[in-house]
Amino acid sequence: MRIPLLLISVAFIGSVFYFITNENELNSDKPKEAIPALFETSHATVQPTTITGASSQPKGQIQSNSATREKDTLLQDVQGQALMTAITSFWQQCRRESNCDELLAQQQLLLDDDRYLLLVNFPVNQQNEQRLMGASLISQDASLADKIATVKAIREQVWGDDAALLFQQQDAYYDYRLSLSDPDNRFNLAQNADDFINEYNAMLADQGEDLDSFALSSDTAKYEEALQLIPPSMPEDETARIKAKLASQYLTANERQSIVNREQQVDKQEQDITDYQQGLNELEVTLANERATSKKTMNDEDWQVYKAERLYQYRLNFFSL
Repeated sequence: MRIPLLLISVAFIGSVFYFITNENELNSDKPKEAIPALFETSHATVQPTTITGASSQPKGQIQSNSATREKDTLLQDVQGQALMTAITSFWQQCRRESNCDELLAQQQLLLDDDRYLLLVNFPVNQQNEQRLMGASLISQDASLADKIATVKAIREQVWGDDAALLFQQQDAYYDYRLSLSDPDNRFNLAQNADDFINEYNAMLADQGEDLDSFALSSDTAKYEEALQLIPPSMPEDETARIKAKLASQYLTANERQSIVNREQQVDKQEQDITDYQQGLNELEVTLANERATSKKTMNDEDWQVYKAERLYQYRLNFFSL
């Protein structure tokens, strides 16, 4: 299917752009404190160390406001995009305030070793992923499965076991799109409107919590996604039934009327184009006959002026209707 292939290509490019953008943000206000240098190996190289003055401080003595405590909780508990956002926010804040060493010391007391290493090595690993994604030349002719495999391989090379922690939502989306690229997917096998609607509802139930990360939580998004999944082989009358059922299930009365109005407008525009081209063709035939008969003796210059005037009048009359 071309649409899923296009989407995953855009998703892949968006992945590269996301890391380039965040890296630029991370480095936009970098202080002079020590940050781990770029490395070439696969995973974290920083080991938990005792930071002078911090390890002896009980956790209960760390003074922080509610916003800071919320960020600390995110760094320890969340996964996926929420974790990526929390870590990015941490580095942006500490570099802006030039207190990365201090905040890292606090986080060493709050986080388990794996989470702390992920936090410390995040800027370096992010640079490495950006570099490898940029250097990876994936042919446009490559299959969807090959493109996804390349992205996952780079992430595993850079992030190791943390790849699943950071990218589980994106991986789930990739797997979803990959399943749709199968010619024998559940929607292509649907024979009629009822089969298609049942399969679509089952798919939504299967995805469950992933619908948010797929941007399919709203009724409008579900409606538009379903339209994209209607197979080309579906009979025209069954396609119309599917669209009507989807509109009834996911759209408000105003939204349904808006779609009807838009479809009528598109139909009118298409009919106008057909009528215009048909009339223009008829005029061209008439002019050719005139040139061969009644206007045969007219010189070329006068003929071109005459022809241009007839065409101008046709367009003027057509669009003034």
